Amino acid sequence: MEASGIRKRILRLLVEIAFEDAGLAHACNNGSARRARFGDGGSTALLRRLGQMSAAYHLADLRHVAAARLRPASNGDCFTLLVSLGPHGDLVLRPRDDPPPTHDDGTLNEHAVRAVIVTAIYRP
Repeated sequence: MEASGIRKRILRLLVEIAFEDAGLAHACNNGSARRARFGDGGSTALLRRLGQMSAAYHLADLRHVAAARLRPASNGDCFTLLVSLGPHGDLVLRPRDDPPPTHDDGTLNEHAVRAVIVTAIYRP
């Protein structure tokens, strides 16, 4: 018997977040390392944004979080995206799938992206 309704929504997988290297993963996932590297405000913003990302069903759900300001990076790669951390900088991420899911016109299909890799944190 297949799950239906609210049970089906609960059983759906959420966005998986991976990190490009162990140092970045440690800085993002360890509370004291996060505060030491990004300060109290940056640490709180980063933790909140990672929580919002991991609670989303797909990358396109971040479009509904106004503070996230999901947008393409200015490096010309249409698969590299920025997620705002407010005045503390931006998360730089890309889809984990290779090749990334695309629409017929070659643009990223954000509704099909269920796993991302955080490649860097840009701080102004």
